[in-house]
Amino acid sequence: MNIQMPEATKRFLSDIAGFPSLHTMSPQEIRNVVVANAISDNIELASTEDIQLEGPHGSLSVRIYRPQRQAASLPVIVFFHGGGFVFNRMEHYDPMCGKLAQETGHAVVSVDYRLAPESKFPVPVDEAIYAVQWVYDHAAELGFDPSKLSVAGESVGGNLAAIVAQQAVKRGTFSIAYQILLSPLTDWVGDYESRRTYASGYFLETALLEYCAGHYLNSHAERTDPLASPLYGDVAGVAPALIVTAEYDPLRDEGERYAQKLIENGIPVKVKRYPGMIHTFYALTDVFEDGHDVYSLIGKELREYL
Repeated sequence: MNIQMPEATKRFLSDIAGFPSLHTMSPQEIRNVVVANAISDNIELASTEDIQLEGPHGSLSVRIYRPQRQAASLPVIVFFHGGGFVFNRMEHYDPMCGKLAQETGHAVVSVDYRLAPESKFPVPVDEAIYAVQWVYDHAAELGFDPSKLSVAGESVGGNLAAIVAQQAVKRGTFSIAYQILLSPLTDWVGDYESRRTYASGYFLETALLEYCAGHYLNSHAERTDPLASPLYGDVAGVAPALIVTAEYDPLRDEGERYAQKLIENGIPVKVKRYPGMIHTFYALTDVFEDGHDVYSLIGKELREYL
């Protein structure tokens, strides 16, 4: 283990060392034990509201977090949670979405997409695209500014956000102003140094990534489908992006490779790697002080581009 590893990271990894590996559990067992956030900040919002949509695969829940900031037409972020497409639900990300709304002054719409293996690829993608289209189409009645609609997600939520940003260009029925990709999974098939170096013992394990791929995808051939791995998609004309990675994250290199692809295609990109951090550290601000900086960075980038 790197002797330069921050004390907070060492303590956290030591504390969870005895916990059974998630890939040895059934999906339901993981859902029963996983806690997605450790954020106890005092978050003050104007309101939260749950809405049931008639989505492409049945009822689809979204939760709207409105900041205390008053505006005739609020900028809005559509957020997709993580969990490997197998575990975690919208409610697990209440603290993160609330903090995002409070820190940015944007409304946040969190999407409770269906999970695998009950709902396999491309169901979550269909629901993500539908939810963003719905927000865009109903922006006026929701009090949102459709010209300032961003997408955001963490881990596989970042996967969905990147795919939606690509589909916005391809479909032309909605537009995305900015994309916020936090530790995104962009490539189900690639071989990356970070996946090998941090395969185990650093919170997220590559064995869990393979486990989730097995539950989410229908075949190995789908791993390079642009609707599953955005790295293989057409990024020409997509929205500017903020991509956050963590040093000790197996997904680090593919997130940075996706950033490079955007840059090569002329897309404005801000990339920040947080040294000494692990996957999803920004959802654990009670443990990692650097997690707070991510929200400040998001607010700064949104102000610059919007």
